[in-house]
Amino acid sequence: MKDTSYIIADNVKLYRKKRKLTQTKLAELADLSVDSIKRIEAGQRSMSLENFLRLAEALEAPLPFLLYGQEGMPELEQTLGILKGKSDKQKKYLLHILWEMADGMDRLL
Repeated sequence: MKDTSYIIADNVKLYRKKRKLTQTKLAELADLSVDSIKRIEAGQRSMSLENFLRLAEALEAPLPFLLYGQEGMPELEQTLGILKGKSDKQKKYLLHILWEMADGMDRLL
């Protein structure tokens, strides 16, 4: 199993790039130093809970998404991550599709 600091490092980098942020901009948004961001992304620095929460907020990333590797993230957290940031109309549509797919699987399998 991968060390937690490296999982967090990979996920911070992934979300930073997904949001098209530089390390400098992320540091500014999270109120951390650029050096801290570099060390976090290299897996060389642990963080206080306060800094971790500020970093997650700056990245607009759900906390569990920063803590887990893709293979270890609970399904509920994955589902909530998909729905996060969607409008009510989009959420209803996604849930409708999910219900239809689940119903279809029940009939087929």
